[in-house]
Amino acid sequence: MATQIPTNINPLSPNGYLFTLQRLSTLSYFCQEVSLPAITLPEATQLTPFSKVPLAGDQIDFDTLRVQFLIDDKMDNYKAIHNWIIGLGFPEDYAQYTTTIGGAVPAAMSEVAKSSSDATLVILGNDNNPIQTIQFADCIPQSLESITFTSTNQDVTYLIGSANFTYSYYRFV
Repeated sequence: MATQIPTNINPLSPNGYLFTLQRLSTLSYFCQEVSLPAITLPEATQLTPFSKVPLAGDQIDFDTLRVQFLIDDKMDNYKAIHNWIIGLGFPEDYAQYTTTIGGAVPAAMSEVAKSSSDATLVILGNDNNPIQTIQFADCIPQSLESITFTSTNQDVTYLIGSANFTYSYYRFV
């Protein structure tokens, strides 16, 4: 049996990418790391008198979209995600929500469209040209992780923020 040689034998570099979140366009400049989430198709089972027969499931589970970014010296990018989360949860009053969704928006817009943002991950090849684009639909911030200030570092270590997003689905385009 002959072995088939692939037409492309070049490995993919992990540091060639561009990430953009439409609602927070400045985040792409400071993005340090983004993980392409796992995708799972849980199994369904068909019961028989003898054993369970595994079948393909019918609902896909998408893992969380994780993004790490350098926090700018005015904390604008960190505050933008923070305010988005606060606005969606409106802990003080309903006006926080209306400010987050942009005030007066068309009534025909769904609640998901008002509170979410699409994102794009562009994978770059070895020559820094786009080779693959991945679109995330309806991203909503799920969490913004804590940051730690410390005065014991010998060298300057810049602060990294980490945010997790839920989304409806992602697709390769």
